[in-house]
Amino acid sequence: MARSAQLNQRMREASRARILKAALKLFAAHGYAGTSIRMIARSARMSVGLLYNYYPTKADLLGAIFEQSMRDVEASFASADAARTPTERIERLVRSAFETVDTNRDFWRLSYGVRMQPAVVADLGKRLHAWTKTIQSTLVRYVRAAGSRRPEVDAALLFALIDGVSQHYVLDPRAYPLSEVADRIVALFTDTA
Repeated sequence: MARSAQLNQRMREASRARILKAALKLFAAHGYAGTSIRMIARSARMSVGLLYNYYPTKADLLGAIFEQSMRDVEASFASADAARTPTERIERLVRSAFETVDTNRDFWRLSYGVRMQPAVVADLGKRLHAWTKTIQSTLVRYVRAAGSRRPEVDAALLFALIDGVSQHYVLDPRAYPLSEVADRIVALFTDTA
């Protein structure tokens, strides 16, 4: 009996997810430059040829991992954009960002370990710079609407706080006071300190 198109699609998605998970773990353990396609295929339990059907190059795999992190960030901004007031927008952004990191903790822990590797920065290059610039400009808009007198500086601080807290949290989630830190960041940026 032939498989349905829907079943084939689910199987392809599961294979893609398995490849990305294997690649991310190996990039974190051996470095992006030190990880071969053969290693990824072996870890994903598939042939090299089949892996190439999904991702023709290692750079394509890295791009897919980057896209996943962008989707998480975009979801946090979508939550924030649904707010009614500028201060509620900042609060939603902070809480949504930390909820996303908590929900996808394994991905973010590995992703943080991979993203600063020189080969990764080189391969992502302009995409990484453009993405960072887009986030920064959105944050400038948020803090300006909330009444910041130095929106560029406050946006840079908010970005660093969210990113830094996320990194610290994924290193030791049981001991990190994420909720309390989120409350404090919200208070700092909404004048409820």
